[in-house]
This record gives sequence, C-alpha cells and structure tokens, in this order.
Amino acid sequence: MAVGREDVEILKPRIDKREYRRIVLRNSLQVLLISDLDTDKCAASMNVGVGSFCDPDGLEGLAHFLGSTNAFTTSEMTNYFFDVNIDCFEEALDRFAQFLIKPLMSADATMREIKAVDSENQKNLLSDAWRMNQRNKSLTNMIDSAKW
Repeated sequence: MAVGREDVEILKPRIDKREYRRIVLRNSLQVLLISDLDTDKCAASMNVGVGSFCDPDGLEGLAHFLGSTNAFTTSEMTNYFFDVNIDCFEEALDRFAQFLIKPLMSADATMREIKAVDSENQKNLLSDAWRMNQRNKSLTNMIDSAKW
C-alpha cells in the first residue's frame, strides 16, 4: 500500500525507546508508524486539517459531527482515534479505515449525533472560553471574506 518512504529524521528524546517510520500512501497521505514493544495496546489516529473554523454558517458543530469519544475537534483540525488490544488490531484498523472511507450515516445515528452536538453546544453557551473561541472564529471568517 505504501508507495514511498521518505527518509526523514524524526526527533525524539533520548529516553524514548520506540521505533518510528514515515511512509507515504498512494493517495499522498503521510503515515507515521510507531512501534513500542513494551505496550499491550495498539492504536491508530487520523488527523484532518478541517476544524470548527471551517463550519459553514448555520451548521455550527459540523466538524465535530462524527463524535467526541473517538474524536476531538479544534479550531483548525479534527482527529479521529482508537486503541485496542494487540490481537484485535488488524480488524479494528480495517474498520477504522472503512469509517474514514465510507462512513455509515443512518438516519438514527445521524439524529443521535445531532442531538449530542446540540447538547454540548447548549452546555457551552455559558462558557467564557467557548464564547472567546466563537469570537475568534467570527474574526477569522471576517478576515477570510475580506481576502487579506
């Protein structure tokens, strides 16, 4: 599946005994592989350069739409992740890839997620930190629309 491996120096602390390798997939996605022989878990994560600052007007929360227990959203990116026992990793990684390639968007699951995002939004309305983030998003949108 990997088409290229660029030899890049990966900086890490001297006490870090894990092995690191970078590969590039056919679709140009860059992958960082980390091997730690001292752990009993395997994990994967996918970082996407789209965050809450990219939400269209009237669809606030869209970047966070696909969940918060297996993802987190910041202003400029969304990260999807999981971890499992070692013996389940290949099957879990395939399921994770399918989630990213062709997510199942059933009507029931969609309504549950909309309600979850709305509930979190309602909880945040009184949060000063959340309001500051919304202000920053508005300012960012104004700058983008002015084409600075």
